[in-house]
Amino acid sequence: MRKLLFVLCSVFFATLTIAQTEPLVNSVEATYRAGLPHFFDKIQKGQSVKVAYLGGSITRADHGWRTKTFQWLQSNYPQAQFVEIMAAIGGTGSDFGAYRLQNHVLQHTPDLVFVEFAVNDNGKSAQDVKESMEGIVRQIWQQNRSTDICFVYTFSRPQLDFYQRGTFPVSASAMEVIADYYQIPSISMAFPAVNLITEGKMVLQGQAGSTTDPMVFSADGVHPFPETGHKVYAETVKKHLIHLQLVGKKGKHALKKALMPNNLEKASLLALDKIEKSSGWPRVDSVVVGKAYASLLTSVIASDDTSEYIKVRFKGTSFGIVDVIGPSSGQIRVYIDNEPPRYINRFDEYATYYRMNYTIINGLKEGNHEVTIKVSPEKLDKALILQKRNNKINNPKLYEKQFLYLGGILVK
Repeated sequence: MRKLLFVLCSVFFATLTIAQTEPLVNSVEATYRAGLPHFFDKIQKGQSVKVAYLGGSITRADHGWRTKTFQWLQSNYPQAQFVEIMAAIGGTGSDFGAYRLQNHVLQHTPDLVFVEFAVNDNGKSAQDVKESMEGIVRQIWQQNRSTDICFVYTFSRPQLDFYQRGTFPVSASAMEVIADYYQIPSISMAFPAVNLITEGKMVLQGQAGSTTDPMVFSADGVHPFPETGHKVYAETVKKHLIHLQLVGKKGKHALKKALMPNNLEKASLLALDKIEKSSGWPRVDSVVVGKAYASLLTSVIASDDTSEYIKVRFKGTSFGIVDVIGPSSGQIRVYIDNEPPRYINRFDEYATYYRMNYTIINGLKEGNHEVTIKVSPEKLDKALILQKRNNKINNPKLYEKQFLYLGGILVK
């Protein structure tokens, strides 16, 4: 009993220490800071304006806040020609956002980048969030210091209580630290939605249908319905964009000394033609063609042969892969230098369909590394894994293979 009490006390004081060193930021609907002056200057001059949306599934959703705000920009500012850069991938956080930023956003030379990861970064430490968000900011401004950035915050059921207590959750609080340091405007789309829920005018979770009091925000407490939750999100962004027209002055954004020494400004995604591989990795289009992520993952190679290998040599402290996981994916072995192999599952309880995914190994020693990847000979109990979400295997043939579907390599 004393041992249990000691453990509980240790956990409590550890949590208290973290809370004291990483204070939560009081929540507000928007903070304009240095504004979006370059973005609006190009609009006023009637030029071509490129708007990038970097985020997760809430931003990826068709007919959601992304679509609604982009259509509003087109109709509200007819003198300009708007180009959309869709760079949102469901189930991914700001860490992956930093690694893929050059490939999915910066190569298209955006004028404004919306960054939305507050929900998918839930559960990560404040330090990790700050490192990845600062890496995103610094990469953008290293390419073009006239590119404007706007952080936008969504929310999910686990974060509701934070807002109702008057603070941002851990993820958004960490993002606000970076926004303050670099004077980046932020808009909390979550703020008015939470207020409606608190006032009883909106229900967080339920069936789609009612768009009048009480509206239903979402089916799952995370992904808003287009007619309700996403409408609130979009109206919030529109309202503050109108005010932001008058905020800030043109001039190159200041790329100050990094706040976080280990930020992800040097994170990158290597294409498949940059890596060494054995001969048994044919290109596979079946897991890409027609998928929502097709434009962001143009080539995938695959193998279920345990003797085939991928080999990467790099200098850095982190390594990862971009892949597709689904019914026929399996487990991989990752050998780093002379260390024992790491076994990483590329199949999970959601793998009843194919989706773009990633995994990252952090904390490597600074210096040169050699990494070898092979398919593991171990056969996963996929039925047991799927049971975590009460999913069942109806067609065993779809699940019998154990492939690695590789789309790219992540290095820092």
